[in-house]
Amino acid sequence: MAALSQILGCSIQSSDGHLLKVSVYYEFMLINPDAPADKPETQQMKVIHRAMRREFAQLPELIAVVPAGDTARARLLGDHLALMLGMLHEHHEAEDELLWPLLVERVPLQQALINLMEQQHEAVAQAIGVIEAELPRWTADANLASRDSLTGSLRDLEAALVEHLDLEETEVLPLIHDHLTVLEWEAPKRHAMKNGPKSLTSKLTMAGIVLEDATPREQAWFLNEMPPPARLLWRAFGARRYQAYKQSVRAEALVQ
Repeated sequence: MAALSQILGCSIQSSDGHLLKVSVYYEFMLINPDAPADKPETQQMKVIHRAMRREFAQLPELIAVVPAGDTARARLLGDHLALMLGMLHEHHEAEDELLWPLLVERVPLQQALINLMEQQHEAVAQAIGVIEAELPRWTADANLASRDSLTGSLRDLEAALVEHLDLEETEVLPLIHDHLTVLEWEAPKRHAMKNGPKSLTSKLTMAGIVLEDATPREQAWFLNEMPPPARLLWRAFGARRYQAYKQSVRAEALVQ
């Protein structure tokens, strides 16, 4: 798999106050080694989407079978749900700030499509808001009424999310490929690194969530995106830890 050099231009200030322009080279990897290096590889987005599709499909089924009063199980699933909601929020925030405005500028004839993307993001955000209000009530005492209400809200969120991801993948990703630069495409990744989970354990869990259903090429790409220390930690113990985490989350439902 080819690793390609990318140039980032930046400025630094010297001790005497002058600005010096420098170029920084970093290595990036493509999932498809035959893909054009000067175009965004939008398959990368589908890898992230696949993880979100799986988790938000499983969560309502996992929560629906938690026995009344099992607060330990409720808290475990509640923490997992909160992690996924954070991932989804950050993902959409990056698109709203860094991708949609560029597409409106480059492809003004697709304004209606981008407006629809924004409307779908708002619908997902409203569904998230409902869930975030219901979640503490359920994890507090794991009562059945709160559980069932939360399960219904999660199914509503999944329906809205799947509709959005389907449209984005079929209609918007081709526009990104054709009209954005590679550096513009990379910006949401930097946003994710800055605004994603802060704790090491959460970072490694998130890596496992993405890597779980990835192909070998997709796994190699994603691991290459991780900072070298994080990549080393993943290989040293993160992968084993994620397997244990996954088993604990899915322990009480036959969800594969």
